Amino acid sequence: MVNGDGVETPDMSATTPSVDDAGDSSQKEEAQLRQFRSPSQPTEGLSGGSLRWRQQLDSLTHFSSLDDSSFGLRLVAHDQFHPSMMTLRDGISLTRLKPNRNWDVLLVGGYHTLLSQFAHLARIFGALLERGLPVAVIEPDAILMGSDGQFSILSSRLLSREDLDLDLHASRIAPEILLANYEAEIEESQIVYALAVLLHECVVGSPPWAGRDATEVADRLLSGSSVLETSEISMNPPGLKGLLRDALSLDPNKRPSTLRGFAKMLEAVRDGERPRSRGRTHGSGVSPAGNLRIGLFAGLIILATVLGRFLGTDSDQFESGTDLQKGMLIRPLPVHGEEQPIADHAIRWFQRFDQKEREGFSDPRHQLDFAWVCLRAGEYDRARQSAHKAAKELPESPEPWVILGIAALEKGDSAGRIEIENGLRHSAMDVSGLWSRVAGHLYLLQDRKAHELLNILSVETPNDPSVWFHRALCELRTGQVDSARSSIARFMELNPLDGWGDWLNAEIAFAEGRLRSTELILESAQVRLNQDRSLAIRTSSLWDRLGRAKTAHEWQKRSMDRDNSWAGLEWRNGGRLVMPQRSVLFLGPPAPPEKIEKSPE
Repeated sequence: MVNGDGVETPDMSATTPSVDDAGDSSQKEEAQLRQFRSPSQPTEGLSGGSLRWRQQLDSLTHFSSLDDSSFGLRLVAHDQFHPSMMTLRDGISLTRLKPNRNWDVLLVGGYHTLLSQFAHLARIFGALLERGLPVAVIEPDAILMGSDGQFSILSSRLLSREDLDLDLHASRIAPEILLANYEAEIEESQIVYALAVLLHECVVGSPPWAGRDATEVADRLLSGSSVLETSEISMNPPGLKGLLRDALSLDPNKRPSTLRGFAKMLEAVRDGERPRSRGRTHGSGVSPAGNLRIGLFAGLIILATVLGRFLGTDSDQFESGTDLQKGMLIRPLPVHGEEQPIADHAIRWFQRFDQKEREGFSDPRHQLDFAWVCLRAGEYDRARQSAHKAAKELPESPEPWVILGIAALEKGDSAGRIEIENGLRHSAMDVSGLWSRVAGHLYLLQDRKAHELLNILSVETPNDPSVWFHRALCELRTGQVDSARSSIARFMELNPLDGWGDWLNAEIAFAEGRLRSTELILESAQVRLNQDRSLAIRTSSLWDRLGRAKTAHEWQKRSMDRDNSWAGLEWRNGGRLVMPQRSVLFLGPPAPPEKIEKSPE
């Protein structure tokens, strides 16, 4: 069926259980699952290898599929899945703008049905755990939404502890898993957390602690409030926010201790109650043991994060320099006239490494890496100081001269162009040198020359997503739109969770006249695009060019802060922007975004 906004939604059957029916059905499901559960068996042999875990899960899925009513497990095998089936990720994308209203459109019964289905999912994952099959992370792609409103599980997309990729799944796993320095067995409260993350994404639009990698998620866990606390989205039924707060607690002892108990609490919230986890204390009645437990847990988080950041395999803590090396490409390479090329991560890295650099990095390579961190942190004088030190050791390298020039131009000194051009006259001796020359050409808007070097890098380092992103950007801005589409597709294969890739993918689709595809890309990537103000203003521009002025205005508001209102912004072709008083080199007259005729898709 089609809702009032013209969004096509699946036709949900009217057979969704009522409040009373759902209560009866939950008791029947509980009885069925109790019959299914066998006495707990040792898990030591399973935790060491995902192969056996996978084989057992596949066997159970096959057994469940023989009889749809068996045990209420609703496990779906991979060969029973068709791409046209709707997943929970699709549901989240369709409801993200106004979850409280849109779930009523998508599901018959809205939040009532959603909570009922999550209660059943909790019982299924509890049954799997008792069967020796603990699930470490639950992706929205693993949950199928049936046309009858029932949720089922695509078992091939469930992951065991050994299958975890911390950078990829950091926002979906319990903090104690993320910050542990060893692999421990999955505990039931951690599965509660994983399921609560999924429910949070349904009702808020994103995981509670989103981030591009494990380091960013850990930083947000330590330094800020969760999305749940800062979101202005209203939650009805009223007990939902409190239950989510408990289930997503950083202290595992405050979460619902069992999945079966979590299921009952979800049903209680569905029915208008306000259940809270027993482990949660209120007011001043916190026991000394509780205080000690909280203090120890907070200390473990801080200690694990500090150790993870500062300890390396080398005798010198900073010889690994992994964070410093990321400074150059923490976001797209800077372009003259655009907003300052600053990244929050780089500011934290600068604060962390600043004193160490003052004491003296002996390696010019570290000096160059630190110079890029300074550049990304807006510390242009410090960037020039480090680049000068490196230039004394590497006078024939293009790297220090490019940094010197960019830092000067960012400060408004047009003489920086001379330093960049001096660096571009030097040959690159390695991949780092090639990247520096790419950075110099891109900054001076010499996209064709940058593209030639990126072609070399795509051969030298074919699995580096940054190569393909910048290659696609150059191809778009030099009119090679077909090639740009291929390059961005390769980037999305290598790094599907980067919002900059979503933005560039949408720009390329728009340049080709694929307007509906542009809209779909922007709608499906809202969470990633909303994580950066620079991305938000670019998203606003795309919506404006698509004729969606109201949506564009909403994204423009998201992009603003007290330091940047984007006043006087000018747009160039290919999604490039020019900020007032930041263009000290001649760029030509302002040009509005290109007008694209719609093409058949």
